[in-house]
Amino acid sequence: MRIALLTVIAACASAAHATDIDLDKPPPQVAAHQPASLGGTKSELVVQFTNWSSALAVTDLVGELRKGLFCSDPSKLHYTKKLDEWFYGNLGRNLKDRTVKLGFSAPEHTKSVFDDKPGAGNNADLRLGATLLAFDYRTCGDATVKGSAYAKIKWEVFSVRQQRVVYSATSESSLSREDRVPGADFTRAFMESVIDGLLSDAKFAELVRTGNTGALPEVALAPLKMDIGQVVEGGVAKSAPGLLEAVVTVETGVGSGSAFYISQEGYLLTNQHVVADARFVRVKLPDGHSLVGEVLRVDRPRDVALLRTDPVTRGVLALRSGAARVGEEVYAVGSPFGEVLSGTLTRGVLSQRRVVEGVAYLQSDVAINPGSSGGPLIDAEGHVLGITQLAGTKAQGINLFIPIEDALDKLGLVLKAGAAVPK
Repeated sequence: MRIALLTVIAACASAAHATDIDLDKPPPQVAAHQPASLGGTKSELVVQFTNWSSALAVTDLVGELRKGLFCSDPSKLHYTKKLDEWFYGNLGRNLKDRTVKLGFSAPEHTKSVFDDKPGAGNNADLRLGATLLAFDYRTCGDATVKGSAYAKIKWEVFSVRQQRVVYSATSESSLSREDRVPGADFTRAFMESVIDGLLSDAKFAELVRTGNTGALPEVALAPLKMDIGQVVEGGVAKSAPGLLEAVVTVETGVGSGSAFYISQEGYLLTNQHVVADARFVRVKLPDGHSLVGEVLRVDRPRDVALLRTDPVTRGVLALRSGAARVGEEVYAVGSPFGEVLSGTLTRGVLSQRRVVEGVAYLQSDVAINPGSSGGPLIDAEGHVLGITQLAGTKAQGINLFIPIEDALDKLGLVLKAGAAVPK
């Protein structure tokens, strides 16, 4: 439901404030913005309007409302909680409609990039925030209104993957109407002018169109050398049981994921989001035994983590040294939906190598589900190509994996060659 400004704002008397507008001066006027029409995006990223704040203080004078046919009976408009809610609510509602109309839509041209991912709640890739820096609202009328409105907004885009602000800009927008229009139409036109201040910025348009948020900040860790020990050889067809024994379930008390041994010294790889901020986790082995896993290293932007348990005698997974080839057969191993389905092996093909937000990924149609995160993506020989990261994208059969070489690099790992497990 739209909220009519005149029904939710009550004028109140207050002492002059440093940021009060001057009603004796005309309201600011800004040239109309020309937003970009993209005609669809190349990116699979989802942008969500999640953050709103105001630099204005309650009781700041921000305008004047005049009623009646001759615009008599003026009342001062002060900034209130209800006015703040009116601005935020209308901005959010109009944002989706405006972006769809201008072509800021998903590749299938049916959904706005500002929609949530189906079934993913608020799990957006990019979060849009707005801060109201200045506001001037002067209208005349009741059911139909005329007048002017002005706003200055600071826009910011936060990358969930990189955990940093990747865009920041300030825009000014205004609306002036000499003819009377329904109050809802005046509000919609004003909000569109505010939104166009963002959408007309070429940098923001490029960010949404391509999903390129720039390179990740480099965080170098001191090299950590480890002996691999014995690795499982023979490939999936001959040595599947041994490969499955090297993959474990990780439990943190608030959720679970997967991990896999890369060294008989007890080192495992998984996702950072699987361990979150825990120092210690429970590692459930396929045979039912549990070990304590210590989180030794994490790289939050690349979403990888290194764990260590007591040394193990079982064979560990070998890592692929050559580049993965598009079209080759691959397998994912993990614990979808927790320990009850641990040791699940699924098959697919390597669909493509991708770059999303400036970050490399392997794309595959191999089936994975929540709980598989942190598990290995292996080739037919049983060698690790990548780490499962993203399950349940907007389209079925599209899942993303972290290349194993990236994980080793970000965690600063140096592995010595291991011997094969005797057959």
